[in-house]
Amino acid sequence: MLRRPFVAGLSVSLAISLAACTATPDAERGSAAAPSAEPHPAPEVAVSVVDDGDASATPTSAAGASGTPEADSTTGAADADGASIELDPSGHFALTVSGGEFTEVTVTDADHPEVSVDGTFDSGAQGTDPSEPATASATETESANAGGGTSGADATPSEDGTPSGASTDRNNSTDSGGDADPQGTRWVSSYGLAGNAEYEWKATTVAPDGATHEASGTITTTEPQGRSARIFTVIGDDQEVGVAAPIIVNIGATVPESYRDDIEHRLSVRVTDEDGKEREVEGSWGWLYDTDGISRVHYRPKEFWPEHSKVKVTMALEDVPFSQTRFGEKDVSLDFSIGREQTTTADAKTHRMIVTRGDETIMDYPASLGAARSPSFNGTHIVMSKAANYTMTSERWGYSTPVRWAVRIHNNGEFIHGAPWSAGSQGSANVSHGCINLTNERAKEYYDSAIYGDPVIVKGSSVSLSKESSDVSDWVYDWDEWQELSALD
Repeated sequence: MLRRPFVAGLSVSLAISLAACTATPDAERGSAAAPSAEPHPAPEVAVSVVDDGDASATPTSAAGASGTPEADSTTGAADADGASIELDPSGHFALTVSGGEFTEVTVTDADHPEVSVDGTFDSGAQGTDPSEPATASATETESANAGGGTSGADATPSEDGTPSGASTDRNNSTDSGGDADPQGTRWVSSYGLAGNAEYEWKATTVAPDGATHEASGTITTTEPQGRSARIFTVIGDDQEVGVAAPIIVNIGATVPESYRDDIEHRLSVRVTDEDGKEREVEGSWGWLYDTDGISRVHYRPKEFWPEHSKVKVTMALEDVPFSQTRFGEKDVSLDFSIGREQTTTADAKTHRMIVTRGDETIMDYPASLGAARSPSFNGTHIVMSKAANYTMTSERWGYSTPVRWAVRIHNNGEFIHGAPWSAGSQGSANVSHGCINLTNERAKEYYDSAIYGDPVIVKGSSVSLSKESSDVSDWVYDWDEWQELSALD
């Protein structure tokens, strides 16, 4: 993963002293000659900003730290219960314990409790290799399908990370009530901080004598630096779309790779049926190549959406850093529905176009696809737009021709449209410049039936769609390839 440069002066920490648990001395248990056992002091917890989740970075105390302004490092009272500290949204944050180990850490985003705030444990400065931390989720509530995964299913946080850097001085821990497995001396958030946000954390620690202690606090963040950037979606609120429609999110800025995981994990997709019952739909976000200074992240299911579903997209991106100079303008939500399952298949070898709804064939038309010198492209296209009157132009082939009932299925110039001039070849030969030609009457019938996101599958041609030839190439990728486009591990 690319790392954001560490910004000097952003590491701050807050040590929280916890009241020590009092053990009963052996002398009071009937052994007058036994020496009195001093209880171990409660572990201390510190909060810090680290460089973009760099688990090897060591938190620095605000007091006396080189280049760290002491005056503005904290806000609120630095007490053990509900302590507050203010951080800059420049990277990830860490909790570090001294004099003991963590057994559990829970962090919630107070403004967006649906957004997961998980992290990893390691042994911090005790010498364990930070490149192999024991992982554990530390989220109190987690968004269904946040950053991909299974839509409509609540993710269950893991609480059984492998211990590392365990203390060797437990002093009869079973007698002291310490029954939780230690996880390490440091917890680092998996994702960066949003600006103008509040995070609430709770930590359970275990002292060398096995006694457990609780600590908690609040982290607030300052405003992000730079200018805000807007979010645009292709699908509109309450729009009905076809079963192959990807969720397209365009960001009005260029997002470096090192910031993309912070954005993606704040995106969630929830799928329900018409009655509001959740549906299991496996899907994932994928980052496509930037175009004209705009970064694009799309979501597609593994298979086509189940028909007659409702989809809710939540994007908690207000004040989330997109780069060193740009951040999210506001939170965005999107609600749309999946219509009937209509699939079109055009075959360059049989010269026919067949339209089905479920298991029923509703159209079976003779068609003419791209000629040998200008073939149509094999692969899954989608209905992108349509126009009753449209002028086809091509500098390469030197024509400008008005047509009726044009349905765009790809940004490389492929349409399904009326072409009365090729009616004699439809059903027997491919003579077009790559489009699917129908008679005007048949083109009108298809035009009236088509909605954005309907799949159109072309087969039997000599060439196939490329991943770089369109703004919408989501179905060109196989599922494993698509998942690799996610910024999340």
